[in-house]
Amino acid sequence: DAKKLPGIVVDDDEARVTGEWKESTAGKTFVGDSFRHDGNACDGKATARFEAKLPKSGRYEVRLGYVSNSNRSTKTAVEIIYAGGTKRMIVNQKTPAPIDGLFLSLGQFEFTAGQPAAVVVSNEGADGYVIIDAVQWLPQ
Repeated sequence: DAKKLPGIVVDDDEARVTGEWKESTAGKTFVGDSFRHDGNACDGKATARFEAKLPKSGRYEVRLGYVSNSNRSTKTAVEIIYAGGTKRMIVNQKTPAPIDGLFLSLGQFEFTAGQPAAVVVSNEGADGYVIIDAVQWLPQ
């Protein structure tokens, strides 16, 4: 249950999505009732934008939730939008999420209350299934 996790958690059903994302429960550990995948399209047409309304300005650890498997993308495109700009990175979703089997830390970033706090996941350049489950912001 996303509401029982610490910090601010945005589940996949709250993300603003473009393209086709299929709901799934095929996995042991995920946030909420399900997670979603892009159907292994690898075409750059599927994006998911997780937006949070942060209660106060400051430094937050940002975590990406996904369900790992051997058919996942090793080149999942992730973009963090924070007070200092935008950081792009590639996430290997074949590797199990190291935090409680749920989350991977994307790092710590400064955010300003009332300003965009977002994480965007895309299947552009992917080489397997791209998974979206949840994003967590933890105040530091």
